[in-house]
Amino acid sequence: MRAVVATAALGLALGATGAAARDLFVDNLAGYTIESRVLDAPNCEGPAIPDGTLKTFEQGLCVFHRPARSPSDSERAANLMREAQTRGLPPVHQQLAGLISGLATCAEATRHLDAYRASGNQNRMEQTLFCRDRRHSQADLNAIEWNHALFEYADGLASNRTLDQRLAEMSACQAGPLSADFDAQCGLISNLSDTEIDAFADGAAGKVIESYFASVESPITAMFSRKLKRAEGLVQSSRAGIDDIKAGADTVNKEYAALNQVYEAARDTKMGPIYNAYREAILRATSILDEFDRWKGGLFITSENINLMPKITERSGEIAGEKTRVDGLAFEAKASALVGDIKRIINADAENRAAVAAFCRIYFCELTNRRAMADVIRTCRRPALANNPLCVGQNGQITNGTLTVDFQGPHSITVKALCQSAGLDPLMTEVNMDPARAASCLSELR
Repeated sequence: MRAVVATAALGLALGATGAAARDLFVDNLAGYTIESRVLDAPNCEGPAIPDGTLKTFEQGLCVFHRPARSPSDSERAANLMREAQTRGLPPVHQQLAGLISGLATCAEATRHLDAYRASGNQNRMEQTLFCRDRRHSQADLNAIEWNHALFEYADGLASNRTLDQRLAEMSACQAGPLSADFDAQCGLISNLSDTEIDAFADGAAGKVIESYFASVESPITAMFSRKLKRAEGLVQSSRAGIDDIKAGADTVNKEYAALNQVYEAARDTKMGPIYNAYREAILRATSILDEFDRWKGGLFITSENINLMPKITERSGEIAGEKTRVDGLAFEAKASALVGDIKRIINADAENRAAVAAFCRIYFCELTNRRAMADVIRTCRRPALANNPLCVGQNGQITNGTLTVDFQGPHSITVKALCQSAGLDPLMTEVNMDPARAASCLSELR
């Protein structure tokens, strides 16, 4: 389980300082966290944004998130993101760059659309700029592969610096400048009706048929005539072959039915006695075990509550003889073996409880303490762990927390109940415990 945490921790390498660590995951889906050190870097330069593959990318993030972003900021942010993509970004960063450049360009398209409307729809330059930015924004947003969009904002940022805010901006952009209502205005032909498209297609098809197929002397007509005759010959020969295959299949099916009937009869003849013998053995074993339980519970007390010990004392000679007979049957060795089996079962149960308690300490005290919580949340965002009952959500709590199994019927138990049944202190079954308590919990493992 430490390997899982180690893998999740690698995702933080992109946020570490140094070009070597930041360029480590070019071909990986390790995720990316947008941190305040990048967004609040002075003039979007300096040590907070070091040189490397991600420098232009993080400069674009910084410019885009400036308070009261100006039109020149939006244009610069879009250009920086496009430049970063040409220099080779990891897959996750490419999706975030496409989202930021698409939103920045959409803001520019909105500004040009407002200017065009303010001119009474007379300023053709603003219309042209609107259509250009609208086309670029649509291309950037449509190119995003959302199954690779494993990016998120760091915890504790302002409400306008969240992924929900960016998605809301994208929805407003789709409903605004990118709406299909502007297609005709920008010279697109997506507003053709189905009737117009059908009429155009029918006319074109009619001309082709008239030119190449309607004439009797047409070479295409002659070619189809030859192919038709050849196809008819193939159909006749195929029918004959199919009839032969059917006749052969009927013979094979009849032989199979006869052989299968013989096989089933032989199988039932052999399996019947085996089943009956097995059932009789089970019934006898059950009866013997029931009788043993009754004997063990009563010992020398009869069902009428009569103590047989005085009579046994009186017949001590018979008991000695019976003891000799029992010794000859080796009951003592069998009882010793039974005691050994019971001890192994008891020890196995104790070992199982100890193993469960150890795993629970690793899970609660190591994986979900304050030092590793961000790593676990980021790891649990992977699609493969969407339904894992041990995963932790964005709120720092177990997403499901219920383990289920189908063994002779469905059964379920919560993670906390399982760990407490293994002897773990309830104080050590909390998610997101403080480091001091986590260290105290883990001290029993070392």
